[in-house]
Amino acid sequence: MTFMLGSSRLGVACAVAVVLCLSPFSAEAVEPLTLTIEEAVDRAVRLGETAALAREGVAAAEVQAVQARAGTLPQLDASLIYERTLASVFDVDLPPADLPDPEQEPPPEAPALDLQTLLGDLPFGRTNTWILSLQAGQVLYAGGRLAAAREAADGGVRAGRLAVEETDAAIARDVGEAYFGAVLAAAVVEISEEALRLAEAHLDRVVSLREQGTASDFEVLQARVERDNLEPEVVEAENARQVAHLSLRRLIRAPAGRPLVLATGLTARMVDVDLRTVLEAARDRPSVQAAREQVAVQEALVRAARGERLPTVSAFGNFSYQSFPDRVLPEGLPGGDEWREDFGVGVRLSVPIFEGGALRAGIDAARVSSRRAVLESRLLLQGVELEVAAAFASYEAARARIEARRGTVEQAERALELGELRFETGMATFLEVSSARLALRRARLNEAQALHDYLTALAAIEHATGGRLPLLRDAIAEAPSKPVPRVPEETP
Repeated sequence: MTFMLGSSRLGVACAVAVVLCLSPFSAEAVEPLTLTIEEAVDRAVRLGETAALAREGVAAAEVQAVQARAGTLPQLDASLIYERTLASVFDVDLPPADLPDPEQEPPPEAPALDLQTLLGDLPFGRTNTWILSLQAGQVLYAGGRLAAAREAADGGVRAGRLAVEETDAAIARDVGEAYFGAVLAAAVVEISEEALRLAEAHLDRVVSLREQGTASDFEVLQARVERDNLEPEVVEAENARQVAHLSLRRLIRAPAGRPLVLATGLTARMVDVDLRTVLEAARDRPSVQAAREQVAVQEALVRAARGERLPTVSAFGNFSYQSFPDRVLPEGLPGGDEWREDFGVGVRLSVPIFEGGALRAGIDAARVSSRRAVLESRLLLQGVELEVAAAFASYEAARARIEARRGTVEQAERALELGELRFETGMATFLEVSSARLALRRARLNEAQALHDYLTALAAIEHATGGRLPLLRDAIAEAPSKPVPRVPEETP
């Protein structure tokens, strides 16, 4: 057993040494990254992809809201067109009016008739055409679908912002569980190493008593076996700590190669939590509000779909200037007398008559989505109430364990001291001392586990309320000071 443990420790040491040598930070000392639980949550929210994705969803919803509002505003388009006529229907050859007599002297040649002579200044068949125009349009009536679309888009923006709050609350819960899991793992390493030190000290004491003739070889063997059995537990605890730190690093985006120090320990004051207050806050959490917004959005989309079957009235206007210069690019800009005005306004009425059932299908689809949104909102509220009940039960159980274990560690330490003294005087057996030492280790582990469960239960209640009740922050801020376990960390 001892040989296998020694090989395991040697392998771990070699692996850590190799990583340190290959790490780009190994050439110089790297300042550790010290974080409290609040700083870790803030870092995960700022740097994590989950929060960034939620914020991008808000940006997309805001763009859709701008597009929906644009449909209710006037539309203006300006254009500049140049057209070169290559062939025209007005290019015709005109025959002479009377055929001349070949025996008579030909009359004087009449001037040739061309297109410009026939058409005068009319814009037909012109070789070069420039058109500068401005088109305006405004929807006067659209059956209410534009207002409904705008309402739906604004509701989507509000729902997106609430989704960001809900995402932040979920990140805070996940980081809290990983953070306190890492702190608990460090505490387990410290407790395991302390138990190993006590076992080694007891072994030295038993060896000394054997040399004095007051202890037997069997008792020395028992002490050595107990010490050896504790060494694998230290290694397992260290491995669990490494995994817990890696999980936390992933959430908070801690840079590789930089040591991580957790400044918030397993200490907290007892916070009174009222179930009715928690339920009221949970029914108003961001995800529940977002679900209500989605119901309103779907109802607005139903109204927009109905509006597709109603007439649309819009006003329009066209204002243009046309010029027909002899050259493509005349010298200088055409003068004011060379531009011809073409102005017109009107009103358009559009009524859908037959569309193959597409409008009816659109209305039915919108109604189905609306009913689904209502059902999803109800299911979400039921899930929130169940989450609150589970978190509150965990909180009460953890608090009861803490209350039951108050003073247990001190009593176990005192029992071990008395057991050691009784063993040295021959009044106690080795089994009694071993039982006292095991009871102390269990008491310390149970205390750390109870505090961990209590803090994670507070984090779960915070998440159930969407961060509306900052119970964890208040419990930590007013907690009595206690040294945080400091365990050397690997360099990833």
